Amino acid sequence: MKEVDMLENENKPILKFNAEGVNPADMFLDAKKACLKAVDDFVAKHGETLYCGFANVSIRPARGRFVKFLKEMKIGDNGYGGGWRISYYDLMPKGHRYGHTQSMDIKEEGCNAFADALEKYGIEAIMQSRAD
Repeated sequence: MKEVDMLENENKPILKFNAEGVNPADMFLDAKKACLKAVDDFVAKHGETLYCGFANVSIRPARGRFVKFLKEMKIGDNGYGGGWRISYYDLMPKGHRYGHTQSMDIKEEGCNAFADALEKYGIEAIMQSRAD
């Protein structure tokens, strides 16, 4: 096991402990802001790329305060093969110019940023995508 991986595994309980007092809605809004910024920054730099596909965020395991909040708010659904899946479309506000884009690159950028933002709260989240 690499030293970086060992440190990362060691820090997960600390991150989760620090996130205990954070409201799940605040976690969601923080991650959503990171998603929107990533999408806007990517489009400003690259434009709307033409590679079509889908992207989502997968949270495993599908339990805890944050997932409970998502379920109560009807954000996401059961992931294929387990976990809790949040679609790119669930992350984008209504009316956003790239809210219904077909560009897989844009969706991947947004979902990666969302997953990375959740990691700082000790939530194991990854971006998943597939071409259309």
